[in-house]
Amino acid sequence: MSTRAARLAVLGAFLVLRSASAEPVDPGLRSRVEGLLGAYRSVTVAEWQALGPDAAPLLEAVARDGQALPTRRARALAALGVLRPAAAAPLVRQLATDSTVPAALRAAALDVAPGALGADAPGFLVPFLRDGEARVRRHSAEALAASGAAGCRVLLAEARTRPASDPVVGAAATCASHEAGSSSGR
Repeated sequence: MSTRAARLAVLGAFLVLRSASAEPVDPGLRSRVEGLLGAYRSVTVAEWQALGPDAAPLLEAVARDGQALPTRRARALAALGVLRPAAAAPLVRQLATDSTVPAALRAAALDVAPGALGADAPGFLVPFLRDGEARVRRHSAEALAASGAAGCRVLLAEARTRPASDPVVGAAATCASHEAGSSSGR
């Protein structure tokens, strides 16, 4: 037997044993997850939370599936960020930084970053403000704006160096309006 064939046999045996030892997935849960992932409408945080933590492995599998549609993977990642942020964090980092990943999925990973990465989110998001894809820049800026005061400070400073048409400037305006509202309420 060739080395390649031996490796494939070992891998196949590992996958069979792994799937046999894994807990079976409730078909009803799988059906509900699939239904929400395929929904033509927005899915609320409450709907994802109603699935419970047992849905997280299913969502993570879809988010990691390179053969799945990027929009489906993005929705699964967003749901994983709701149900199990710690599990979403490494995937957020991986997908956002991989330039071979479609821009829609990279942008979705940036949307999940504040919830999944917590206090580390602003530092992670800043480099994406200079990404070659406008969509990625916009989502990074919006995630920074949503991440709180630290993200807004960085975003406002960055916006000063951009033309008015840049998506970073639009997100910075959100921060500026929040700052103006909070300072007038004092």
